[in-house]
Amino acid sequence: MEKEEILKRYRKTGEDERKTDVNTQSDLQGFYGLSFLSLLIMGYQIYRELPFGDIPALLFVFLSVGAFFRYKASKENHYLWMSIVTGLLCISLLVWYIIQTW
Repeated sequence: MEKEEILKRYRKTGEDERKTDVNTQSDLQGFYGLSFLSLLIMGYQIYRELPFGDIPALLFVFLSVGAFFRYKASKENHYLWMSIVTGLLCISLLVWYIIQTW
């Protein structure tokens, strides 16, 4: 993209594409870090024979809420279905964890 085209788009929308891209990439890398640490903690919990439904429930709630807001923005049905399925998985894992630790 040429410099003038970028400036023209910025003046029209008021959105800084570089800042948006940096935020998107930062969120993505943060999710990778969260996922990696979650896998390590779940591996430890399995190794020590501890209940581990809490960590996957946190990951699925992240996916569910993210998919729901993507659905609200785009109205694409697959995001709604992803939100529902991951939400149900989150609730199921959370209930399973509570039953294990009761």
